[in-house]
Amino acid sequence: MPQMSPMYWLILMFFFISMLMLMIMFIYFIIYKKPNYRFINFVENKMNWLW
Repeated sequence: MPQMSPMYWLILMFFFISMLMLMIMFIYFIIYKKPNYRFINFVENKMNWLW
């Protein structure tokens, strides 16, 4: 198995941490902001507009 550079590990760790943060934020949003339907609709419309 080839030796990987520290820079590669740094980028990989950063990527995983950022993905974890995004997942936690998304789960938090789903669980705690569920009753606020107007806000969710607003966000969905924004997302549709962005995509």
